[in-house]
Amino acid sequence: MLKIIIPTIMLMPLTWLSKKNMIWINTTTYSLLISLISLSLLNQPNNNSLNFSLMFFSDPLSAPLLVLTTWLLPLMLMASQHHLSKEPLIRKKLYITMLAMLQTFLIMTFTATELISFYILFEATLVPTLIIITRWGNQTERLNAGLYFLFYTLVGSLPLL
Repeated sequence: MLKIIIPTIMLMPLTWLSKKNMIWINTTTYSLLISLISLSLLNQPNNNSLNFSLMFFSDPLSAPLLVLTTWLLPLMLMASQHHLSKEPLIRKKLYITMLAMLQTFLIMTFTATELISFYILFEATLVPTLIIITRWGNQTERLNAGLYFLFYTLVGSLPLL
């Protein structure tokens, strides 16, 4: 699992250290490579000797979710490239960082082995999602949408605690 988590975390420094004209190319290419690596999770042998981590574990149920999660980032980067072309450079970098954080938290959520770590990581996905909704939402009601999103997901997840 760490072969997907660590490269996804390294997307954040890659974003901030890339040159102005290479941000989209570097992050999209790197996230596509992570997506291709994640396809190896679909062909797991019956023994789980490849899962070395005690906190994060992949099984046949979580592997397709991980593949779908990793394929989502390059698609979102390609789709939002034109939409963010008029944004300042710092906001582009912040947007890509939020997407990489969201993907990292989702990967860690889907591979969590303990229920409390699953709950904490699920709640951690709300922070980048809320920032993406409130900052880069398309309509003027994005602040209300972010507020409703936050309260409904927190109220819905509190009984699970």
